[in-house]
Amino acid sequence: MNIGVCGTGTIASWMSSILNQLGNENIVLYGCATAPGFDCTEFAQKFGWKHVYPDYDALMADPEVDVVYVAVPNSFHYDLCKKAIEAGKNVVCEKPFAVNEKLAQEIIDLAEEKGVFLSEALWCSFLPVRQMIRDEIASGLIGEVKEGRLVHTVNQMFLERLKSLELGGGSILDDGPYTLGCMTDFFGTEIERVDAKVRKLDTGVDADDEYTVTYKDGSKVYVHQSFDVPREVHADYGELLGSKGKVHFEPLSNPMECKFYDLEGNLLKELTIPKQIVNEGMPPVSGYEYEWVAFEKAMREGKKECDEVPHKKTLAIAKMMTEIRRQGDVVFPFE
Repeated sequence: MNIGVCGTGTIASWMSSILNQLGNENIVLYGCATAPGFDCTEFAQKFGWKHVYPDYDALMADPEVDVVYVAVPNSFHYDLCKKAIEAGKNVVCEKPFAVNEKLAQEIIDLAEEKGVFLSEALWCSFLPVRQMIRDEIASGLIGEVKEGRLVHTVNQMFLERLKSLELGGGSILDDGPYTLGCMTDFFGTEIERVDAKVRKLDTGVDADDEYTVTYKDGSKVYVHQSFDVPREVHADYGELLGSKGKVHFEPLSNPMECKFYDLEGNLLKELTIPKQIVNEGMPPVSGYEYEWVAFEKAMREGKKECDEVPHKKTLAIAKMMTEIRRQGDVVFPFE
């Protein structure tokens, strides 16, 4: 599988470092292209990408590129995904898949029409620990789970893109894939309603979102996410509450600790987290290898979507993010 990456920023660098260490001969860092006016030769040399293209069109025109990885700012996801699919390429798009439900549906419909593979790079949903937690719940260890609490509140005010409406910034698009991706991993996509309270910055983006997701079966998930909290009150964890106990894991997106308790607070079980490849450089991130192994396997088997992040999951997340922005009156200028 020859990867052609569009965008050579932070996320592409992390992915490149991790895949280099993975050393899977079926996953090839084939070619890269970046925004007009910029050169990605240094990026290619640093991470071992075999080819450098003058622009995205040239990358997509290369018949040797098997899958286009869209790793650009949020506001450009739709245009590049559409262009790649129309060129007949398989596509992996970074989270958030699209800035709203309408555009997400259009891209998925186009991929199905053209018969190409398409997936959101929602890397957390590919981590083994997610399935390990589901297995323990299925065993009945903490009984029937009907409630969740997901918290991801950090301070990332130094990231200018998060504060920009023009780039599709805001907490719900940046953090929503983590919280909502986690939620749908454990509770599914049969959602009844979403009730949200949003705090905006002067720039117009949402900086802090508190919302409750009610499922058709009566389950409820309470979520608080923010990129504008004092560092001393930073919180990043998930809890799933069952009739016989609970599971607590943290951090939310990539748990390094996962413990099950009974109703009295006694420890029932602690999971051993499988090892992950850590990127070279700062900040240290890990676990991206699992999604790319899954992408390669799915494409090799002729699938058009991944079992871990099927299109219905991507659409459910996009729908909820769109509704939360609607309730918070957060509107992007390009919508």
